[in-house]
Amino acid sequence: MELNEFKAKKYENIISSMVDYMNYDDEDEEEDFDCGYTQADIDECCRILDNYIDELIALSSNPSAGKIMESVRNVVLALNKLTENSPLIETDQREYLVPFIIEAAKTAGLEVKTLPDDDITYEWREW
Repeated sequence: MELNEFKAKKYENIISSMVDYMNYDDEDEEEDFDCGYTQADIDECCRILDNYIDELIALSSNPSAGKIMESVRNVVLALNKLTENSPLIETDQREYLVPFIIEAAKTAGLEVKTLPDDDITYEWREW
């Protein structure tokens, strides 16, 4: 898979889970449900993920582990900032986001082991 394919296909499930939760409606509930985030938050998440892929694409002519990891750090910190005041990323989204970030980094040329404890986002991740 090429990095360009990551922009829509690879994070489509992340975004759809956010939208589904935002639009949750339980008719048995007396009060309206508020997920705590808006479509603008989801759009910002898309922008952050697009920027991450764009950074990796820009590195493709001369990738290095250090530069790729800097991009990983940048995307994680941007997502941390986005979630400071919003519960946008919960367990379900994290389960999609972490592999997305790792797979994109691997596609860009980063050598990552496939063991579960090789989470290259963990060092900076607050979500």
